[in-house]
Amino acid sequence: LTGGLKSPSHRAHIPGRPSYEEFLAVVEDFLLEATYVAKHLKRDDLMPAKFSLDHVMKQGSLRTMLEWRIEIDHQWSLRPGASGKGLKKLLSLDVYRLLEQTYVGPRIADNWIALFDTIALFRSIAIEVADHFNYEYPRALDDRVIAYLQRVQADGSGA
Repeated sequence: LTGGLKSPSHRAHIPGRPSYEEFLAVVEDFLLEATYVAKHLKRDDLMPAKFSLDHVMKQGSLRTMLEWRIEIDHQWSLRPGASGKGLKKLLSLDVYRLLEQTYVGPRIADNWIALFDTIALFRSIAIEVADHFNYEYPRALDDRVIAYLQRVQADGSGA
């Protein structure tokens, strides 16, 4: 029954190179989710804030961007582990330390810091990925989102 099957390539779980549209969708989804984190933090809604920050933003968009960055360095030949397993050994020590610092406890003030630190880490990695592929990072959108988040944090406008 298996005689006609191709030999295994062992490439099934290696992320593919992102098109510009895929890259932009990850960036836009990440920045959009940041506005929900800010709203929840301003309203003192810890559980939805943590879900959006730690699950949607980090496990979704940030992990995807980190995996693309890793694949750039390894010629698209690695299979990153599920849910970020293996990132510690695949990322530079400096990047991994920055990632670790984005994980905080229940204090709302600490989560505001974690939100901005997560965005800064994401931005730096996304710019590296964009540069590698000659894509444009949407800096104007990033700037507008940061300004909005700062307004919400300061006075709650928009939350």
